[in-house]
Amino acid sequence: MHAHADRIGELAAELDQIDGSPGSSFLQVVRVFEHPDGEDEDLTSPVEGLEKLPGQHQLLGWHLNARALDFLRRTRAELDIDEYAYG
Repeated sequence: MHAHADRIGELAAELDQIDGSPGSSFLQVVRVFEHPDGEDEDLTSPVEGLEKLPGQHQLLGWHLNARALDFLRRTRAELDIDEYAYG
């Protein structure tokens, strides 16, 4: 897919020009916490000296590496992140 990033970016720029506004290309990330199949809460071991609090979800945090960021930049994509917690 990286091989096509520049062409995708050119197409996104063309669509932005036709529409008259940016935002024709985006990556949407949605995370939902407290899924019934989620892992049990573990309060026994600290993480790098930090205290785990009751009710704190076990899967906090995520990472985009330089390659992913470069792909987003080259494709002129915006990043939209939604996170929901139920409980």
